[in-house]
Amino acid sequence: MKSFPKQNGTMDLPNQIARRVVEKYLNLQSPRYALLIDAPWGCGKTHFIKAATECETDPTRLYVSLYNVHSSDEFDWALVRALNPWTKSTAGNVAGRAKELASGLRFMGLSVDLTKVNMAELALQKLPETIIFDDVERCGLPVKQLWGLINRFVEHEGKRVILIANSDKHTERPDFLLSREKLVGQIVTIQPNVDAAIAAIWGDIPDGQGRRFLQAHQAIMKTTFEEAKHQNLRLLLRAIRDAADLIDQIEPEMVAHTTSVQRLTQTFLTLHMAYHGGVIDKDGLRQRGETGRYLNSGKDEDGSPLDKLKQNHPNADILNYRGGALPTELGVNLLVDGYASAAQINIALKTTGHFTAPKETPDWIRLWNWEEQDTAELEGIIARIEASLTNFEVTNPGEILQIYGALNFMGKYRDDFCPRKTARKFYCYVRALSKRGILPARVASFAAVHEQYGFDWTSGTISYEGYGFKPAPKGKGLCLLIRKLMDQAFAGKLPERASELLGYLQDQPETFLDLLEKNTGEGVSYWETPILHYMDCLAAAEAIFKLSQRDRATALRVLDAIFYRKLKNSKALSAEHEWIENLKVKLVAKANAVSAIFAAQMRLLIQRAETKAG
Repeated sequence: MKSFPKQNGTMDLPNQIARRVVEKYLNLQSPRYALLIDAPWGCGKTHFIKAATECETDPTRLYVSLYNVHSSDEFDWALVRALNPWTKSTAGNVAGRAKELASGLRFMGLSVDLTKVNMAELALQKLPETIIFDDVERCGLPVKQLWGLINRFVEHEGKRVILIANSDKHTERPDFLLSREKLVGQIVTIQPNVDAAIAAIWGDIPDGQGRRFLQAHQAIMKTTFEEAKHQNLRLLLRAIRDAADLIDQIEPEMVAHTTSVQRLTQTFLTLHMAYHGGVIDKDGLRQRGETGRYLNSGKDEDGSPLDKLKQNHPNADILNYRGGALPTELGVNLLVDGYASAAQINIALKTTGHFTAPKETPDWIRLWNWEEQDTAELEGIIARIEASLTNFEVTNPGEILQIYGALNFMGKYRDDFCPRKTARKFYCYVRALSKRGILPARVASFAAVHEQYGFDWTSGTISYEGYGFKPAPKGKGLCLLIRKLMDQAFAGKLPERASELLGYLQDQPETFLDLLEKNTGEGVSYWETPILHYMDCLAAAEAIFKLSQRDRATALRVLDAIFYRKLKNSKALSAEHEWIENLKVKLVAKANAVSAIFAAQMRLLIQRAETKAG
């Protein structure tokens, strides 16, 4: 764990008494008992004792980790490694290194053959007067055997021995508690220093709106940690780092909704610590969006894990079925999958309604209701719209068409209105938007009838946000022009979209499949959009090959979805056909580079996928 800064001249304000106990123990000569630092995991025990003893800089004090030590020989080598940092290799290499360093060594006038000497015994003769044993509860030795090994330093050699453990997590807890009294003369407990831990974490977090927001609202982190009651600072610090990354990806205007982001932060920190601390699992995260039926059907009489979290964290949106700040599926993506794109995050948060303020009625709607407006106010609306068009600020195709329709509607009652001149002005406007690259591209969907242009044009009516009009021929021409230019923008972005699709193939194959398959919702779909040939074929083959090694069933589904695009004989997708054939060749070549058997397995997988697709 990162070293925490000193505060007001002391290392750790909540643990000053514990520090004085350690300092007093360090001043004892041959105390004949061990000092135990006993506290939960993650609360900063190791940091506390390293700072209190200064063992990393003081050669008279040795820090030793007993993690994963399972024999007396391994116990001795743990001490040797602590004494000599270069001995972190295997014991055999250590002996070889020692022999190399000591070649020509003579003792009492005679040469010494180090291959016949127990190196551990030689090294252990240099042990300092203070030894600190960490991770006692994670040592694989039986309790009695471990105490016997440590006791030789306490009673027989009179050394100062400090033990660091979490007694509650010891696998032999009853024996550990009973037998430690024979060796341990004093037990000290410490409290997690939240302030110091939080102060230290900022150095690990890049500067950005996430770090700035969290630094300005540290009380939320402290409150959430106190409510969690687990005392594990590691869980808190990991959650803070991920919370900063989450907030970094939120659109700045949404972060301006301070109260909502505070609620989101508290909810995220709570669920993050609970999930990574094993309090809830993936199913529990998904249950957040369900109704309250499961709350009293938990794993024990005290209620479900989610119910307990809700009781401990009343100000966090643990239950989400009424619409909390952290959507259920986004929570699963962030905590279980460990990733969500900025687009996913912002879209999901916007759907909650917590991050959007009520807006004033847009000018284009007020223009439609021109007969209800005061004359001076209407003139101001028209002036603002004209200024926005002059500055190319209106880029939403739906709004452009609505402004055009509203002006034509009002123009029917004006003597100075020219429909032809107005149409020409809007034709030039959308062409200028396209040339500047600020006219949006359409969104890919599974069929032409569902192509997403941001407005609807069915039954002869152009509609957007609940307002619609039946266009005259020039209005229809404007609509067709907008669609054509949005199609061109879409085609221009296909290489970029293909790169994103390749990323999903590499990291999230299920999302890759969703994007290639037919769907009836509003989601993006490349069902009828030729895009695969824009992808790096070799990189795609590499991704599918790796997927076939870890999840053959999913690899088969991916190949099925790809091959079907050729076998269904869609003219729209003909540009992909050569790429698909090239993919097969590269897949076999990739497998053949490993072995002939791998190549045979890949050929069989390709054959099965083609059969399934056909």
